[in-house]
Amino acid sequence: MPSADPRPAPEASLDASGRPLRLRDIDWATLFRPTTVVVVGASETEGSQQRAQFTQIRDRLGAHGADVVPIHPTRETVLGTRAYANVRDVPGPIDVAIVLVRDPLPIVEDCAARDVKFVVVFSAGFSEVGTEEGRAAEARLEELASGAMRVIGPNTNLNIFEPWRDDIPGKKLAVITQSGMQGRPITQGQELGIAIQRWATLGNEADVEFADLVGYFCGLPDTGAIATFAEGFKDGRTLQLAADVAAARGVPIVCIKVGRSEQGEAMARAHTGHLTGADAVHDAVFRQRGVIRVDDLDELIEISGMFCHTELIDGPGGIVVYALSGGTASHTADLCGVMGVPIPKLEQRTIDGLGQILPWFLRHDNPVDTGGTFAARPEGRRILDLMIEDGNTDILFAPITGVFPGMSDALSRDLIELHREGRKPIVVAWLSPLHDDAYRALCEAGVPLFHSFGAAIKGMKALAEFSAFVRNYESPFAVDAEPESAAAAPARALLVPGRATNEVESKAVLRAYGIPTVEERVATTATEAVTAAQALGLPVVMKILSADIAHKSDLGLVEIGVATTERVRAIYDRLLADAQRFAPDAEIDGVLVQPMITGAVAEVILGLSHQAPFGPTITYGLGGVLTEVYKDVAFAVPPFSEADARAMVDSTKSAAILRGVRGRPAGDIDALIAAIMRLQRLAVEIGDEISELDINPLLVLPARQGVLAVDALVVARTVR
Repeated sequence: MPSADPRPAPEASLDASGRPLRLRDIDWATLFRPTTVVVVGASETEGSQQRAQFTQIRDRLGAHGADVVPIHPTRETVLGTRAYANVRDVPGPIDVAIVLVRDPLPIVEDCAARDVKFVVVFSAGFSEVGTEEGRAAEARLEELASGAMRVIGPNTNLNIFEPWRDDIPGKKLAVITQSGMQGRPITQGQELGIAIQRWATLGNEADVEFADLVGYFCGLPDTGAIATFAEGFKDGRTLQLAADVAAARGVPIVCIKVGRSEQGEAMARAHTGHLTGADAVHDAVFRQRGVIRVDDLDELIEISGMFCHTELIDGPGGIVVYALSGGTASHTADLCGVMGVPIPKLEQRTIDGLGQILPWFLRHDNPVDTGGTFAARPEGRRILDLMIEDGNTDILFAPITGVFPGMSDALSRDLIELHREGRKPIVVAWLSPLHDDAYRALCEAGVPLFHSFGAAIKGMKALAEFSAFVRNYESPFAVDAEPESAAAAPARALLVPGRATNEVESKAVLRAYGIPTVEERVATTATEAVTAAQALGLPVVMKILSADIAHKSDLGLVEIGVATTERVRAIYDRLLADAQRFAPDAEIDGVLVQPMITGAVAEVILGLSHQAPFGPTITYGLGGVLTEVYKDVAFAVPPFSEADARAMVDSTKSAAILRGVRGRPAGDIDALIAAIMRLQRLAVEIGDEISELDINPLLVLPARQGVLAVDALVVARTVR
């Protein structure tokens, strides 16, 4: 493994926003195969946690040749091992320090002074407690980890050094959790025939984080999947980089991410100090980067375990169902229909072959109803072979819903043989008693095993979708960083820290990045308003122009369809008077006059906001005055591709309007995508200097006629 490098990343590895384009290098070999390990807080006290932890480290790392040294302020030996009073007193280089004391910061300072490579901080009492003192302590820990020394924790444990069985077939499952007790059930997947690579519990992630471990595990050739329980991610960019590495190497990340509810978000903050962030934005990033999100531990164990025992598929993921009864067949078909998993019609040669074995009253097409008894007959294997050989399907699914002597064991034996042959992924749902010998045989052989129809179908869908994702994935991080564009400087010059820009200035920011805006003129007298309206062509739209009035429509400060010069004069006077009445402290820059734009297919909203932990985030959805009512919105986090932008648009219900409905024309979707991509460039280059940007509405005109921003608001951040 490459050595840790405390120096700042070279400029070429940062994008225009200053965010990294590569994961950092960490010398993992030193952590997992250390020469010298010190345990600060080692104890001989019978029954104490510190004694148990010292003996764990001594046994686990000592078994690999490490010299494990106890640190104790008064004792010369601990459990027969020479002890030192202080880390500074230990002769020679130190690779790893395990800190078990209540006040770890002075010890970590000593470790930094001694150039210790890794420090594991077991202690709690940092940002997770929600106090200023706790946050200050964690900030100090982050400061100490800013050099060559890496810190794991605080608020963690020693699971990362735990040994695992090495006699289980298949690739291994790497486990990364922020909670110890949520990780233990995942590692118990060994009982289901899932080999464990390592289990890393990271606690508050003051330094070493989820992304670091993903990069390491993906680099190991025998990692089949990564299972993670996350309460929050330290950094949205490194999360994306880690998922990017995983996608490039075909290693799925299967994730439980809490924070869907207010209660879950609050508990996550209390537990590890993580802000969970907007859940819908996490979903968007997971879709962009191929992360498989699941809801409970059973799904996490079984789906990630499946990936350790299957190869990715080349086809669309159609399944062929081997059912023991008609009820099982119909139940499976129904669930597949609900979840969008295809059950294709079988090739005619398959149907004909099955018809030569199965009686006429059983179903010969997909799902195949075998009637149960054929599993125990000599023809049982031939039925499975016909199904495996069918060219219309990619996965064979066998729900086993009853254990009968001679049937389940025969079926399991045949499924195990087919799994080992590897012609097509075999997935089993076992709905029978778990003490059965056939069940144990399936586990030991590494056949992907689920314990419900729903989880199995969700797993097969994940296999198909991740396989397609990997086939089509193009990394946005694989190219060198682009220099800042010529648009950045003039756009940045329009921003006043902590202030909104008025509508004209906001649109100037957009135009700098090539986003089309409606033609308009500013009037400071009624006569100027009339002149502007005549030049633009009646009827017109008139609006108050003020950086201090963000939502003009709410105050009645927008008038559409002003059709005569007399009305223009009257509306000018009314807008000024109403603005003075409703917002007496607002600075008024005049009245904005715009042409009426008709014939738009749809009004949409494009926006930029800051979403923890990702930073500038693009919002798209149905626009106009009903945006907050319908809440038909989607998100994307830079960097993303045109395909991601299209997927974002397609994920909304309003996408149907853009494609044309009930005789209405289709919208210029290509121009909309181009506007989204230009807004992304703005977000990358100056997004950190903007707290809020709204284009509402952006008019989508008929195909090949473009888009137009007719209203916009840009608010600069207080500190650049």
